[in-house]
Amino acid sequence: MKKKSTLIFYILSLIAIGLVFISISSLTEANSTMGDKYYFLKKQSIWLVIGFISFYITSKIKLDTIKRFSLPLYIGTLIILAVVLIPSIGNQALGARRWISIGGLGGIQPSEILKLTSIIYFSFLFSIKEKRTIKNLIIFLGIPFLLIILEPNLSTAMLVSAIVISIYYLSGGEIMPLFTLCSVVILLSVILVVFSPYRSARLKTLLNPEQGQNTSSYHSNQIILALSSGGLFGKGFANSDQKYRFLPKISTDSILAVIGEETGFVGVTGIILLYVYLIAYLIKLSQSLNDSFQSLLVASVACWIAFQSLINISAIVAIIPLTGVPLPFISYGGSSLLTLLTALGLVRNIEKQNNLLIYSKSNEKPLTKENYHYHRHSLNTGSRTHQSTESR
Repeated sequence: MKKKSTLIFYILSLIAIGLVFISISSLTEANSTMGDKYYFLKKQSIWLVIGFISFYITSKIKLDTIKRFSLPLYIGTLIILAVVLIPSIGNQALGARRWISIGGLGGIQPSEILKLTSIIYFSFLFSIKEKRTIKNLIIFLGIPFLLIILEPNLSTAMLVSAIVISIYYLSGGEIMPLFTLCSVVILLSVILVVFSPYRSARLKTLLNPEQGQNTSSYHSNQIILALSSGGLFGKGFANSDQKYRFLPKISTDSILAVIGEETGFVGVTGIILLYVYLIAYLIKLSQSLNDSFQSLLVASVACWIAFQSLINISAIVAIIPLTGVPLPFISYGGSSLLTLLTALGLVRNIEKQNNLLIYSKSNEKPLTKENYHYHRHSLNTGSRTHQSTESR
């Protein structure tokens, strides 16, 4: 008897919410710009099919194969990040060069691929005690950080850094050098904000939303208007006023504002709880594993979803400046959906292996909490177990 997973339920729930609100929020924009009111829904559905295929593949692939190719995958991503900066290859939009066109599917963001290959590579790297050094962290994180800054895309660079630094911390890395590194990254980010006109304008907008209501503050003010008009229970399904070309980037960065306007505080709270339950489930799964690589990989996916959703929600409620970071599974965007589903396919792979460990023919009863005690050793011990297994 195998334990039924709730992972699929959380994923499908968030994706379903995304498809519904992409459909109703993008009708006007899609009809006026593309001549097809279901244009964005159709494209997202195509990416969803591709994402589910990738989910299925990564849920079946051998994890040893993933570990073996973790470095080539990471290096390949760095090459693509460099290639996207070439004017004849990378697509430029709104002053940034972040996309590579792949025909009718639109553009794909190499920085989204980096999130996926980073969690794989750094989970494997830091599962080995000898490789778990601040030097490796700085070298292998510094290169993509610089490449993403050159796009420019500070918010994604900070997000990737937060995920990788979390992996290092969870693996048992040294605290004081990590604290120093975090201080340097934060200081560098502050400098990049202060000396960048458009970033400093966003910061000024956050601090003084009344200034430049028709220019820099327009987007954030329209978001606040949408959320506040939703009240407790919202205006009702498909009754948003802001989606009629008042709110910029309706189905991407601002989709939560439309959800808040139509479903109110209750609807937004429900979505946040779905994220909380999914993240808690991933953390619980990570803690139950005795394999260092698998445990770090699951934990890093939890960090990815937690940080990315927190950044988007914080920007929507005006705690931080608007960043352009999508809401996981819900915002329109094929790159984000594909990479997240691929990562969760790996989690499903690990989850199934764990279920087979707990529920087997030779052991009809599930392991008790006491039986799990050995699973919760420090990751230092786990890395030694991994090395001895690899040597055989």
